Amino acid sequence: MNNRKSLLSLAAIASLSILNANESTSNLGDITVTSAAGYEQKLVYAPASISVITQEDLNKKAYTNLLDAVKDIEGVDIGETTDKSGQGTISVRGMGSDYTLVLIDGRKQNNNGDIYPNSFGGLQFANIPPLSMIERIEVVRGPMSTLYGADAMGGVINIITKKIANEWSGSITKGQTFQTESYWGNQATTDVAIIGPIIKDKLGISIRGSYYDKEESKPQWDKDSFNNNGVIEDSSKSNSRFGGNGKTMDNQNWTFGTGLTFTPNDNHTIRADFDIAKQKYDNTTGSVGTIDSYDTIYDTQRVGYAEYQRMEREQYSLSWEADWSLGRSTVGIHHIESKNLGRSLPLTAEQRQYIEENKSNWADVDEALQDPVFAGLMPRPIRALESKNTTFSAKYELPLENHYIVMGAEYLEASMKDGVFGMNEGKTDGEKEYYQYSAFIEDSWNITDPLTFTIGARYDKHEDFGSHVSPRAYLTYVLNDSWTIKGGVATGYKTPKTSDLQEGVTGFGGQGTSPWIGNPDLQPEESLSKEIAVYYEHPDKHNFNITVFQNDFEDKIESDDAIGGIAQEWLDLGYDPKMKQNVGEAEILGLEIAGKYFILDNLSIKMNWTYMDSEIQSDDPSTNGRPLTSSPKHMYSATLDYQIIPDLNTYLQYRGEKDRFNSRYKSGTEYKDLYYKDYSIWNLGASYKVNKNLTFNGRVNNLFDKNFMEYNAIAKGSGRTPYYYEQYSNISAGRNFWISLNYTF
Repeated sequence: MNNRKSLLSLAAIASLSILNANESTSNLGDITVTSAAGYEQKLVYAPASISVITQEDLNKKAYTNLLDAVKDIEGVDIGETTDKSGQGTISVRGMGSDYTLVLIDGRKQNNNGDIYPNSFGGLQFANIPPLSMIERIEVVRGPMSTLYGADAMGGVINIITKKIANEWSGSITKGQTFQTESYWGNQATTDVAIIGPIIKDKLGISIRGSYYDKEESKPQWDKDSFNNNGVIEDSSKSNSRFGGNGKTMDNQNWTFGTGLTFTPNDNHTIRADFDIAKQKYDNTTGSVGTIDSYDTIYDTQRVGYAEYQRMEREQYSLSWEADWSLGRSTVGIHHIESKNLGRSLPLTAEQRQYIEENKSNWADVDEALQDPVFAGLMPRPIRALESKNTTFSAKYELPLENHYIVMGAEYLEASMKDGVFGMNEGKTDGEKEYYQYSAFIEDSWNITDPLTFTIGARYDKHEDFGSHVSPRAYLTYVLNDSWTIKGGVATGYKTPKTSDLQEGVTGFGGQGTSPWIGNPDLQPEESLSKEIAVYYEHPDKHNFNITVFQNDFEDKIESDDAIGGIAQEWLDLGYDPKMKQNVGEAEILGLEIAGKYFILDNLSIKMNWTYMDSEIQSDDPSTNGRPLTSSPKHMYSATLDYQIIPDLNTYLQYRGEKDRFNSRYKSGTEYKDLYYKDYSIWNLGASYKVNKNLTFNGRVNNLFDKNFMEYNAIAKGSGRTPYYYEQYSNISAGRNFWISLNYTF
């Protein structure tokens, strides 16, 4: 890594002569944020690298979901993976999606454990309010553990919803995607939002709902067959060893929420909110996973899925905000409960061993059913998957002459239930519970008019891991109305997932054929992040930015070969059990450059480029020197915005990536790194305001019909079976069309 250290030094010097960026056509000095310091302040003063997607941006582009909204922000990667429902994930500065904390009005949305196993991880980014209810989206790049705790190690996305006003208003939005190829499923969305007063100046209500329907996608293409030396042998032969990426099942999502705001007087506000989200997945064709049956048990011992699968999430919150003669307080409670329904328990090691020992005595399934033990394997027991979080919080903002102090405390009670916990002991209702309390304080000290020093720390006490302190320090120097320099040091802290700490079997891959073993000895991951940034805004609203960052990562948790008695049972059966372990350290160096330039008053171009270089430092040759995650080394995007007339806005988007890490494989005695193929993609869109109430939006996605259905193969040594892999991390659809109508009242 020594040769890469120069990047940080050179870029830090270069930052003194390069300019800064923001995501809105609004002046930077006019935009306020709350996520960077826990209180409302102007964006240029915020002690963090933060981007804002404003109401103006949301109206112009009419984004289809959260990923669509944040994809053009520097340092943000939405291409890490796509799950079985077609949902993607969001990672920030190469830290992986598990390290991105999602908030709605400051309330945490992440689960405490993995209740969406086996490629359903995108759901944590799907449960958001309708876009018509969103006032702005704040994206903080870098660790924010001091304010937000253990989950904010990579970055924070805070979705700020609209406040209830004294006049009734609402909107209905209907969207539809049309695919040019029949094997890609179309998508349809409906959003409804209503806000207004019940008692003017006293009591208001908001009602929101959405419906999302995505048809099944089953991309099919001819597959060449490679021989053992990685050379094409048969260009028409179908090979089933790969090609699952891109397939998603038919699914529907419903959400409904309502909020009440009671303002007894000018100094006090009480807010209550309830939200429910449900998803249903059609697995009747086995697109999610093999449906439980005697045939699948007999042939492959693969089980774990019913014909339909459902996800349910409920959350409610109650808060009291008060303005005092000296300061402002907020006290609240937030409860969130998530369930995964439609999964069944995999076979135990003993059941698999029984099948293997007796299969030679059975001619077929019908004969096996004469054995009462085999016959008793169906129906499969239901696998409970449930997560509960209850958070009690209090915060006080104390403005003094040259100081703005934010202090607070939180208490968390969390539990996760998974039917596989303890299944090696014959149990089917295993549950892991824990509590955690924390206190934090942060002071923004205005040393002189242009210079502000922010320093803070958070104390966490976890039931399983004991105490931990997460400090941070940040300097912001406003040279003049155009130039701002800021930078600082922050620590990150992330406790292991609840599901990884349970002793015994904690889950399965390969539909019950690859067991995961829990590790109660796991330690929290820690990071130390440093950054320096320069911001510039021209009086004509041109703006540019550059940020250099370095993130040092300790006690990285990775999946490794499992050890111990439980693992041995599976090893004896020929399986490959895995266990999470703290395996080493990692370093990420990065550079973010972004800007927006107004060619004319109605014509502008926005561009950004992100460079990241990461490396794991470990004694294990299979991981040492390998990139930390699959985030690409280079990400770049550009958007040309043209406001033809006041009611018609058009835009051309360009986005690409280079050097995205795939995997490491062993060829002979050497380890080699495999990278996905580089790509770029174009979109063309427009927004037309028909009248004051009706707006039409349209976009051509993948304008030039980029083909992502490509693959290759490598031979891991002479005479060995070739390894097939897809050329791109996500198999995306070809050219398709999206339209939407928005009616406001």
